Amino acid sequence: MIMPVMPATKIRVGFVIGKDNDLVEDPKYVGNKSLYKDVPAQYRVSPVTSDYLWDYESQKDGFVHVDVAIPWYIHKKCKDMKVDIILPNDLSLERLKSNDVNFIIGYDLINCYFENDERIKKVGHALKNCGNIWPTWEFQEEIYMKSLYMNKCKKAGVPMAPTIVCKKSSRSPKKLLDQMVSQGWKEFVMKLSYSAFSLGFLKCKVAKCQKDPSILKNYFDENKDSPEYIVQEAIKGFKDHWETRGFWSSGEMQYCIGNFAAVVTENGEEVITNNPPAEFRKAVETIGKAALDTLPVMKNKHGAVIPPVIVRTDIGCSSSKIHDKNYDWDPKKKTFFLNEIEYGGTNYFTRHLDFDCIPMWAQKYAQMARDIMFLGAPGKSGTRPVAGKAGTKTVITKKKATKSKAVKATTKKTKAKTAKKAKS
Repeated sequence: MIMPVMPATKIRVGFVIGKDNDLVEDPKYVGNKSLYKDVPAQYRVSPVTSDYLWDYESQKDGFVHVDVAIPWYIHKKCKDMKVDIILPNDLSLERLKSNDVNFIIGYDLINCYFENDERIKKVGHALKNCGNIWPTWEFQEEIYMKSLYMNKCKKAGVPMAPTIVCKKSSRSPKKLLDQMVSQGWKEFVMKLSYSAFSLGFLKCKVAKCQKDPSILKNYFDENKDSPEYIVQEAIKGFKDHWETRGFWSSGEMQYCIGNFAAVVTENGEEVITNNPPAEFRKAVETIGKAALDTLPVMKNKHGAVIPPVIVRTDIGCSSSKIHDKNYDWDPKKKTFFLNEIEYGGTNYFTRHLDFDCIPMWAQKYAQMARDIMFLGAPGKSGTRPVAGKAGTKTVITKKKATKSKAVKATTKKTKAKTAKKAKS
């Protein structure tokens, strides 16, 4: 084991924030809230507007969300790092390039689709061209455009609900309806790529659309800017079973959450447990890992593999008849399947856990920044800088880079505010 001299220059690490739905300063949070008492006002979310851009004179007590708590913890504990917290309106190519490493932790291109075309263009340009954003643009794009990871998962044998991908360039209400009928579907759901907070979510019976084709036409018209629509046979299991969300880091599951989304509960309120049944957890571990292995492999400038610091895999459960002619799921048994994949800007469910996950995620983000900068560097082949206690030292230990393939949250959601509780 080698104990190197700490570098004179700190690693400058940027965190792109923008969440208003993952509160840390909450009565249910089991961690040390005092760590965040000195977070500056500009990084706190207004309880009135759910925005960072609020009148500090009249509203002095904004709230800290997980996307700020994590970098603030690093700011206090990791002496080898200089933290740059980037507000959505400050996100630019120049700002990203001013840092050594940047992480998306609360705001990304999807958020811009709730804003305007100018934001889409500016933020998209910055993320594509800065060269130091993590996850990489390729990785981000595969999550944004759901069909990309879904097609890979299908080829890898990852179970998923019966799915039709309806591209913007070839969309047609009649064509889609004919496809659903030919597959034998009775009921379906539709959702959008480049979307979140259940915006664009539609659930409807096929027979109803046959009687009234304007339902699909109006949907296409209302969501005309979406590059694609993900259409799936409706699975009744979402009302009967937990949707289990697994949180992965460097190919290992850290914890999982079971929940019923607000869109499926009778009172419209989300139900959450941090201790889902064992069989649900096992399904997340098995299916989630298989899905994780299909994602793009990321590498740093030295060619070392850098697994993602966080990926969330959401697993559904079916125990009713599937009508698709190509499926033979037994309605008398539970069949688990991949519903969705998310990354850094996802909901961490921090205040719903029985342990404080902020130190864990902070140390993982800090370690990933070190790996991005130093892992595989010339003269340090096979070595990896790892965090010392509380991340205050750099220690070099012998460890080979993994060969595993394992490689959102918004500030301005005028359209999203009425639907955001449905997104978790």
